[in-house]
Amino acid sequence: MAVTSEADRERASDEAAEWLVRLREAPDDRDIEARFAAWRAAAPAHETAWTEISQTFELIGEPLARRPQADAEPAPRLRPKRVPGLLAAGAGIALAAFAAALFLPGWMLRLEADFATAAGEWREVKLADGSSVELAPLSGIDVSLKEGRREVRLLAGQAFFRVTPDPERPFQVEAKDVRATVLGTAFEVRLDGTETAVAVAEGRVRVDHGALSRVLVAGRWLQVEATGGLRDGIRAESEIGLWRHGEIVAHDQPIANVVKELRPYFNGVIVIASDSVARRRVTGVYRLHEPVEALRALGRAHGDIAVTQVSPWLVIVSAN
Repeated sequence: MAVTSEADRERASDEAAEWLVRLREAPDDRDIEARFAAWRAAAPAHETAWTEISQTFELIGEPLARRPQADAEPAPRLRPKRVPGLLAAGAGIALAAFAAALFLPGWMLRLEADFATAAGEWREVKLADGSSVELAPLSGIDVSLKEGRREVRLLAGQAFFRVTPDPERPFQVEAKDVRATVLGTAFEVRLDGTETAVAVAEGRVRVDHGALSRVLVAGRWLQVEATGGLRDGIRAESEIGLWRHGEIVAHDQPIANVVKELRPYFNGVIVIASDSVARRRVTGVYRLHEPVEALRALGRAHGDIAVTQVSPWLVIVSAN
């Protein structure tokens, strides 16, 4: 019995997403239907991937594909048909996973944080010391203002700080194992999974990570990666915190990076259908208020990128 590797399963999922786009865009194309049937029959992993995506989105009222026409040759099944109980259980798990991707991040943040935002939500928080914090979507902070110190912990997402000077009470921001101490006035901190980045718009900020201590001036950024490695560079000061004005700028960035920036602004799931699409490099300015339209603008600018909104909660980016 052949063993399906994780790489094979991921590849099958990517290909299933691509077939989803093709079938919806050309529902009456017999050639596409025949090639789709051949793809499903080629490997058990293909059938499994298609079954999972079909179960998930048909359960939320979004049928994904027409069945082959009556005179089309049916694709042979390469695995036993599941019993209804197992099929329902699998569908329930798939739907639960989809619902978790939609709702859990914002819900969990609201439980843990003093201040938090949901997908697509911006929020400005005025602190008791006169400082302000602007939260990007799916972001959360804990605040502790006490005699002799001012501390904010970034739990997730992205925040822009404009700090009221007070030499007697240093203002510090923690994000995982990175600490930023304000020596100036305005800076941004981003926590993306296990990576933390600090960028300074005005003044100076000292960044401490383990034995490292570095002072950043306006226009400089520092990122601590999951491996513990460091990256730094220069960015136009006007681009730091640009998301507060509803825009992002990509300079020769992979599409995967642009999609990562847009995901918190979309109340649903954005899927990149293949690694080759994810690696494509793009340059442009993209509006955050309408993430789907931003993706479509990216597709129009680069010609061979298709953006398909399957439902209000699912967008797929694929090769055209």
